[in-house]
Amino acid sequence: MSIATIQVHGEEFVILPKKEFDRLRGVPEGSVDAVAFAREAIGRDLRAARERAGLTQAELAKRLRRSQAMVSAAENGTLRVGERYVKAVLRACGVEETAS
Repeated sequence: MSIATIQVHGEEFVILPKKEFDRLRGVPEGSVDAVAFAREAIGRDLRAARERAGLTQAELAKRLRRSQAMVSAAENGTLRVGERYVKAVLRACGVEETAS
């Protein structure tokens, strides 16, 4: 294993592989970031709803009065979306809201 040190503003920092850092922190191997996982899962569901509705990202963006880039980022899980956005997408795709 390769470990390096660097100096930043007179303070020494250790650089080590992330896997080793996670092991030292006690993060079990194979763990995933819960927030990233949730965003990706929501994105997959949004994409599935859009595709079932037969819409392109550009068509959905036009219905939402948003950019195609925003729709893409939401579907890729790189954009944090809220409940209002999800509900708007589902409405635009003709998906009825169900009580949870």
